[in-house]
Amino acid sequence: MAALVALTVFAVPAAAQAAAGPQIQYATSEFEGNTGVLLVGIRSAAGVSKVHADVKNNTGEVIASTASFWRYRGEPEDENQVWATQEPFILPQLGYYPVDVEVTDTNGVTTRVTNAGSLAYVVVTYLDSVTVKPATATYDRRSVTVTGVLKSRQPGSMEIRRVAGAPISLLNNDWYETTTGADGKFTAAVPIVDGNRRIFINYGHDPARPYHLSSSHDTPVIAIKPRATRVTATVSAKKVKAGESVTVSGTATWSTSDGWTPVSAGQVNLLSCNDQDYCTYLDGVPVTADGSYTLTVTPYASTTLRAAYSAPNRPDGHSDPYVAHSQRDVAIAVLQPSSISDFTASRAADGRVHLHGHVQFPGSMTPGTIPVEFQFSETGTGDWVTVGDDDQSYWDGTGYEFEGRLTENRSGWWRARYPGDPANFQAATSKKIFVQ
Repeated sequence: MAALVALTVFAVPAAAQAAAGPQIQYATSEFEGNTGVLLVGIRSAAGVSKVHADVKNNTGEVIASTASFWRYRGEPEDENQVWATQEPFILPQLGYYPVDVEVTDTNGVTTRVTNAGSLAYVVVTYLDSVTVKPATATYDRRSVTVTGVLKSRQPGSMEIRRVAGAPISLLNNDWYETTTGADGKFTAAVPIVDGNRRIFINYGHDPARPYHLSSSHDTPVIAIKPRATRVTATVSAKKVKAGESVTVSGTATWSTSDGWTPVSAGQVNLLSCNDQDYCTYLDGVPVTADGSYTLTVTPYASTTLRAAYSAPNRPDGHSDPYVAHSQRDVAIAVLQPSSISDFTASRAADGRVHLHGHVQFPGSMTPGTIPVEFQFSETGTGDWVTVGDDDQSYWDGTGYEFEGRLTENRSGWWRARYPGDPANFQAATSKKIFVQ
């Protein structure tokens, strides 16, 4: 049943009766310091001149009193202030004790509140000298040893004691339990399942010590240093025509005490990556017992092929943080098809040679610029010479049209040639035409 709170405002001279008395907002222990110190929150427009507190046992008997308070927080002109006992209470037993508080303002108006709060005469605990060794987990050592000391600060006297036989819980991915020794020290081996996590250490509810407050501690982040891996990648060709396949092969190895040795498990995935490092999956295959792999793919355009090795997943389906990923990039050119679908060459009335035709790109890609060279040969079997400047081709609805009018008085053979792009497009040459 909740305790009844009695509020009494004592009579004052008539000149001061119009002033409201001080309000006692709370009374509680100083948990951040000495729980034997009582803090009283006061709201008073007329300031505070005196504070008195009585500490009672559960039967209502006053067992300790004090009128020795000081302004703990706030300034004299502040309406809201916190006052604290000058000296901590020294009580014979731990426990929670109801407190009656009386406050008098500078006008002499006094307010008294029965059961204004409680003095939590309890022990403050804290975890001290916590260490984690090693600071980083490795493939060969996947747990760390956590040590520390559980200490307590007694109310009133502030005596520091070590807490023996206390339960300590440690949380990383799972909870682990240990108990402090006679000297308050504890030790626990904590498996590190995932990297970049702290270990939460907690002294919680202790039935053997009902008046000991809980305490906790967060360790620094525990990192995982994974075992390094390497993967090689060799391609069957670095330049192919669109529609042709490329075979990628190599070996995955990892760094061990015996040096770099082949892995015996894991997978190599082959990705196609552009200049912005945006990648799409092409294919993947498990490595063989000697760490080797072979993949054959048909990339549709010039790209960077990335062979990426990853270790087998853990039983829970997540990747193993104790084995590093590795990759190897190889750039390949995939040349898209091109053709000169039609080409004409004839002698115009002014004596110049008129050349005309269209370039086509039957694939799904078209270059940004499409230059066309006009070439001449007297024999038509070799010694082709480019005449004039390149002519740029533009879309006319049926293809990329080109046209030229060149001065060449000799009779001979003419052809048009699209030189291609060594990184993206195949070259194309028209049929040859004899012009008298």
